[in-house]
Amino acid sequence: MASDTAIISGASGGIGSAVATRLAARGIAVGLLDLDPEPSTAAAAKITSNGGTAWAGPLDTTDPESIERALDLVEGALGPVSYVVTAAGVIKKAPFLGLGVDAWNRTIGVNLTGTWLVMQRVARRMVDAGRSGAFVAVSSVSGRSGRANAADYAASKAGVISIVRSAAQALAPHGIRVNGVCPGVVDTAMTDAIHEQTAAELGITREESIARMLAMVPLGRIETPEEVAAVIAFLLSEDAGYVTGQTLNVCGGMEFD
Repeated sequence: MASDTAIISGASGGIGSAVATRLAARGIAVGLLDLDPEPSTAAAAKITSNGGTAWAGPLDTTDPESIERALDLVEGALGPVSYVVTAAGVIKKAPFLGLGVDAWNRTIGVNLTGTWLVMQRVARRMVDAGRSGAFVAVSSVSGRSGRANAADYAASKAGVISIVRSAAQALAPHGIRVNGVCPGVVDTAMTDAIHEQTAAELGITREESIARMLAMVPLGRIETPEEVAAVIAFLLSEDAGYVTGQTLNVCGGMEFD
């Protein structure tokens, strides 16, 4: 992968942080962006201490002005952006009949609208400059099927898969590839929160809740953020130079479509 600049939205999360670390190890300058920039600032400092190039700052993916400000700061510090990973996401379980409009709008706003906005705003700059590159969006296996207790999340992640396809078609003439990944049960704080909630609802332990979900995973174990990051790094690399418009399951066999 040629030396260049990447931005990662949701960089304070487990997957986003792992992606930043992997790309930096390959010589990519990384901009770590998140609504809460404190954890990503610590991650950027660690990357820098290990010889990489990183910068961290705030980003509200639902706000076009926030995206433009963040891009200005990243490009001022690191140079023009050619790689994008949209990893910002939220989830809070709620039964279909009890899901509120505010919760629906927030999930769709962050997970779907935010993905589209970040891609669009970076792509505009790249097209204007005649710069090629690659994007990867983080979807979810939830986007491959329904979720009775997280309809907003499943809908948002299905939408991300659709945005990947549309953006890939729109940006291919400009030399910009767009792909996605669908992780499964990943060892992150978000997964912990889901299983804490499930455990409280069912009167079981968090570990029992995770075990119930892992029973549906053919590989039979939880996934690491680094395993997701490895696939994302591949899709950004020249090794995937003829791959666009695809969303790859990285889920231990939970889904096959």
